[in-house]
Amino acid sequence: MKKLSALIAFACATMLVFSLASCSDDDDWGDPIDQFNLTDAMNAYLDYYGEFGTDDETTQQWFYNNYDNYGGYYDMYYEADYRDFVSELSKWYSQCQVSMASILATGAWSGNLTMNWKDAGSTGYSQASCTAEYDFDLTSTGAKGGRGQEHRWDYSDGSSESYTAFNWSVDGYGNIILDFDSEEGQGKGVEMVIYYSDLDKLSDSEGTFAGRMSSNTEGLDEYDDFSFNRVTYAKPALGTRTMVAEQTFSGKPGAAKRIASGKKQITLKGGRR
Repeated sequence: MKKLSALIAFACATMLVFSLASCSDDDDWGDPIDQFNLTDAMNAYLDYYGEFGTDDETTQQWFYNNYDNYGGYYDMYYEADYRDFVSELSKWYSQCQVSMASILATGAWSGNLTMNWKDAGSTGYSQASCTAEYDFDLTSTGAKGGRGQEHRWDYSDGSSESYTAFNWSVDGYGNIILDFDSEEGQGKGVEMVIYYSDLDKLSDSEGTFAGRMSSNTEGLDEYDDFSFNRVTYAKPALGTRTMVAEQTFSGKPGAAKRIASGKKQITLKGGRR
């Protein structure tokens, strides 16, 4: 009987030792360190989708699919890392807005403008070209828009030379929005949008601004292709110049056109603006 009691006591002591050793091992191992590389993930995302990214649902799916490629640990840090990722993207988009606006405001841009439009009841597009110059002014240092003026002359269809002022802005999707003045007032005329996906190039170093602007006005079916060079450099870009300002902005052809506002409602006169 004494031997049995001794054996039981020995077994209990042995189990206690193993139990303590096991707890000690767990304490030494601890939680995994979050090694998610936010910078590399952002660079890969922006390389794939462009400087203004894509829609929220696609962004979330991309992050989920690629998270562990950049050191992420799904079980513990995924939600926090995703919040940081989205927050940093938002800051990046804002920087890009300011940079694009600063580049546009460095001087006057001039070159060929080809207008394509459909008259009411027409099945095909009419076309005319002209020489155009656009001058963009910022409302303040670091602004994302302001006031500007369009000057058009030498029309292929014999139209008269024209000057039209406009409000302009760069939105959070990278679109350049132009709200032209009308008889009703400032910015109350036709709205044209250079969607980021239709921006061929906006380069400060090359002095190039090219792409397509499309009507975002109810009842106006028009798109204008343009290829401009900077013809003056009299106005320095306002605000602090960063690495973003030195980039060339160029949309991804075929990407979705995203804009926060609906089509503008105005009373039109004639088939094109």
